[in-house]
Amino acid sequence: MSNDAQKDISFQIAIDRARTRFAHGRFELLCGQSINDVVEEANVPEAHGIYVIFSCDDLERPLYIGKAGTVKTDGSFKAQTLAVRLTNQQCGKSRRKFFGELMKEKYPAGLTFLWFVTHDKDSRIIPALAETELLQAHYEQYKCLPELNRCS
Repeated sequence: MSNDAQKDISFQIAIDRARTRFAHGRFELLCGQSINDVVEEANVPEAHGIYVIFSCDDLERPLYIGKAGTVKTDGSFKAQTLAVRLTNQQCGKSRRKFFGELMKEKYPAGLTFLWFVTHDKDSRIIPALAETELLQAHYEQYKCLPELNRCS
């Protein structure tokens, strides 16, 4: 894809493209719920991929775009999968505590999570590439990174 064509892609088009390319799912996390329990109930896979977090009351502009699965030089992956990454840590806190505080302070309607399996038997896209494509589309549309992404 040329650079000019990439600049014309809105974030929503990039999400729609990911939905057609990759196995995917969605779940909501509401105040008082445990991310660990919700991830298990939603059957988030032990697979490598990307995820996008939105406020439940704004499903257009994401709060965070992340990946689960880092490729090592030998082509194997570090152990972190979507299910593990979503329940691990963020900003030095357990994700259970991080998301609980975030919802209490800023997003009382809750959080919506989209996840995409980018690397499995059906798709062999490195999660970092898929994450970068979404970050680039966000940057082109909004001229910044999502609020909770520290840097890229």
